[in-house]
Parts: sequence; C-alpha cells; structure tokens
Amino acid sequence: ELNKRFFTFHEKKRPYVILKWAQSKDGYIFPDAKIAQKGLPFWISNSYSLQRVHQWRAEEASILVGKNTVQQDNPKLNVRDFSGNSILRIAIDRKLELSHSMNFFDGSSDTIIYNESKDEIIGQLSFVKLDFSEDIIAQIMQDLYEKEIQSLIVEGGAYTLNSFIGSGCWDEARVFRGSQYFEKGLKAPEIDAEQVDKEQIDDNLLCIHKYN
Repeated sequence: ELNKRFFTFHEKKRPYVILKWAQSKDGYIFPDAKIAQKGLPFWISNSYSLQRVHQWRAEEASILVGKNTVQQDNPKLNVRDFSGNSILRIAIDRKLELSHSMNFFDGSSDTIIYNESKDEIIGQLSFVKLDFSEDIIAQIMQDLYEKEIQSLIVEGGAYTLNSFIGSGCWDEARVFRGSQYFEKGLKAPEIDAEQVDKEQIDDNLLCIHKYN
C-alpha cells in the first residue's frame, strides 16, 4: 500500500490512477439542467470533503480533467485548503477551445493541455499533441510515464471518468456519496470493483474502491 505508486509506475509503465467524483444519494453527479438554471444549490461535497480533496492533491503528482469540466466549473485545481506541494494540472482540450482567461491558465502551477494540433511550451504551460484517432488514454499514460509522473487523480467530468473506466486504466476510485436526491440529471459513472473502505464525513459517505 505504501509503495503502490512506485510499483504501478515500474510494473505497468504508467502512473497510479485514482478516479474521484461526488454523486447524489440517487446516483447523479450533476442535476437536471432546469434545476441548475434556477440557481438552486446542488453542491454534493461538504467543506470537510473538499478539504480532504485538497489533501489528496497535496499527496499526488498530477490531476486531470476534461474540457467540459474546465468550462463549466472554472476550477483552479491547485492545493489551497491543505499544506503541500503544487500539483501538475492536466486538461484534454482536443480543439484548443478553452479561454486562457480561465483559472486553469493562471500560472500557479505546471499545466499540460492535450490536444490534436500542436506541441508547444510557454512558461509553465505545455501543449502536447496526441492522435485522437487512436487510444487517447493509452497515449496520455505513455506521455506521463515518459515525464516520470507516478500518480494521477482523474477528477472529471463523466465522459473523462468513463473513458478511464472503459479502458480499464485505473487503480482506485474515491467516491463521495451525498445526502441529497437529484431525481434526474447526469448519471454518475458505474464501476464493478470491490469496495475496500468507507468513511462517514459529516453528511457525506466516502467509499473507496480498488480495481482488481
């Protein structure tokens, strides 16, 4: 357990991959659009869970999200609510559609954009060209292995998480289950894996799954 990142990196030639998401009690990660448009609160993770997420970021080498997550949430994806080193931020933006005015491009930590058109390094920002007609997950794993990145948190969205699940390229899933019901919306990813641990964090239940 203490050396799982090291063993995975050298035996599987890729980072140790941790999937992370929060879902409602009825299995949705985002509510129906009509609910979201009304401006009603739909945070699933509570403040204690969010602090735990920042602790994880301080413990791992990199974090990855898809383009839609950057556009919808405008996240910083850095370490704020916990003491630790900055984390390598990664986004998949095939057609380079993300605005550089977003928090993701604030220069607070090293950042990689996987895309289909260019290789370029501008300060802390690196553009890495991939072949999107081939297996994207495998190419990302190969590039991170060559960069000697030993661990990766995949934080969303649903399409990106499901891509890793579908490829079988993950080692651990950390799922926050909230107390609210959305009734309809965007379904959370589904995994067929053993639950090895759980922890009640106020009104959130954190479930840990390991991929065999």
